[in-house]
This record gives sequence, C-alpha cells and structure tokens, in this order.
Amino acid sequence: MSVTGVAGLPCVGDAGRPIVELRREAVSAVVRTRQLDGEAAAVRARAARIEEEARRAFARGEDRLGRQILFRGLFTLETRERLEQELGESRRLVVQLLQSLVRTENQAWGVRMR
Repeated sequence: MSVTGVAGLPCVGDAGRPIVELRREAVSAVVRTRQLDGEAAAVRARAARIEEEARRAFARGEDRLGRQILFRGLFTLETRERLEQELGESRRLVVQLLQSLVRTENQAWGVRMR
C-alpha cells in the first residue's frame, strides 16, 4: 500500500482521491468566501453612505431628495442583501466541506493504521 502526502497529510490508495478533491473544493470555497466578504464589505460601505446621505436629506426636511437618494441607491441596497445571503451560504458550504474532509481523512488514517 503506497502512501502519498498532500499538504503534509497522508492519502492511502483510492481513499486519497476523495481527500484531494475535498481539499480542492474546500480551498475554492474559502477563496470564494473571502472574495464575497470583500465585495460585501465594499457594498456595505456604499450602502451606509447612501443611507446616511438620505438620512441627512430627511433631517433637513428634504423628503423628496431623501427618497430620490434611496431610489438611486436601491440597486446597492439590493446588492448588499444578495451578497449577505451568498456570503452566509458560502460560509455554510465551507463548514460542510471541512467537516467532510475531516471525516474522510479520519477514515483514511484508520485504513492506514490497519
């Protein structure tokens, strides 16, 4: 039985293929989560500026201008919500993949120890 290491962890025969695939998927999911997090942070900042600008307009009694600002910023506000949902889904996927990876590696270690 041959043992190959990927990222310093053992892989045993055919059991190594699912481990390598799970690692790739997990890394891709983590990278995607980080990208979404960066995008979401930028959109959150834009949305906060829009909301603050509208709030100031309403405070000055310029209701029409406040509504116009919010309307123009509607796409940003909707994008913020969509990105928050995607980010949550991406984080859940990372957790699931890492749990699967741990289970699969534990099974491979059990095969290796026999």
